[in-house]
Amino acid sequence: MNIYRNCLLYNGDIPFAVGSADGQYTLPGKGQWTDGFWPGLLLLAYAGLKDDLLLREYERYMPFLQERVENDPAENKQRGYLNLDHDVGFIFHLTAVYHYILTGAQTSREIGLRAAALLLGRYQDKGGYIRAWDDWETDTPEFRHEKKGKAIIDSLMNMPLLFWAAGETGEARYRQAAESHIQQLARYIVRENGSTYHTYNFDPDTGFPAGGNTRQGYARESVWSRGQAWAIYGFALAYRYTGNAGFLQASRRCLKYWKQALLPEGDAPWDFAAPRDQWLPLDTSAMSIAACGILELCLHSPGDTEMPELAERMVSRLLQAHRPPALPPVHAFLLHGCVGPAYTQGSREEKERTYLYPNQSLIYGDYFLYEAMLRLQHNPVPLPWDL
Repeated sequence: MNIYRNCLLYNGDIPFAVGSADGQYTLPGKGQWTDGFWPGLLLLAYAGLKDDLLLREYERYMPFLQERVENDPAENKQRGYLNLDHDVGFIFHLTAVYHYILTGAQTSREIGLRAAALLLGRYQDKGGYIRAWDDWETDTPEFRHEKKGKAIIDSLMNMPLLFWAAGETGEARYRQAAESHIQQLARYIVRENGSTYHTYNFDPDTGFPAGGNTRQGYARESVWSRGQAWAIYGFALAYRYTGNAGFLQASRRCLKYWKQALLPEGDAPWDFAAPRDQWLPLDTSAMSIAACGILELCLHSPGDTEMPELAERMVSRLLQAHRPPALPPVHAFLLHGCVGPAYTQGSREEKERTYLYPNQSLIYGDYFLYEAMLRLQHNPVPLPWDL
């Protein structure tokens, strides 16, 4: 892994999360929902290697994180930053909260609590869910209204921030909001066969469930593989914090679907329902996330031998088939990701095979590959989820 070399190349900046087919990221990349993955990787590496140089490199990002959590709309617009939404967990749990877990730094604790308050503020009493997205300049009026009642599967990975805040403050409202939200996703976003929607809409006025959609996948009723991976991992983590057997069952159901939907080589297509031909894009980021989710499930499944073997095969496949070549050196740890949608059903892109987002490097694929490798070590290290 090129972590030390990337420290020199990035020099305190954050790479844009979506890289090229040959594994290169561009700079600058600050102000996105992915702000936490590169600094978080530095903390993972510090936890694994115990090298203070990596800790000092991470701490270069603390002023940026302090600035980011302020979430001032005018400042965000001036700097070109996205306003913070439900993804504050990805940004601040992997960084500030993890830094606090590893070092006890009070500044990081304060940043984490500020982020948790922002996430709690998105909880909708009518419907019992946490709103995913705010308005974007390109939204149609119809989509703006729809988004007021939209929850998404990715949000499961942001709920640990609320569980951590509940423990730090003793305020039950953080835990109650997280549990309600997860329960609603288990009820509505997971289909009967264990597959998942990417998003689910509630009526923003009444909270009444209105139906699912898959915006980053092939079609409305298809199964976006990274969303399926978020579900495996997110529900397993929810069980860690709550002991709710329903969450554990949801994770296992999602894993059952995942296993039977993989390609024969063990790869994950970007969408499990997309046509399985020689042009089908893969998503290695989904594979690295799912590997972490399976290893989390292993902690709660004593005596199970199939799941550890599956996770090890998946990580081995990533390292053997999807790593960049050694030379020339590149930034990314993984190739062959797909941010999605590569194309949609019946689209011009599908007919002409002029795909939009195939064969990319993705910083979150790198992050979860590294985490999976740490989880597979015989000497476990503290992870962000170890509250």
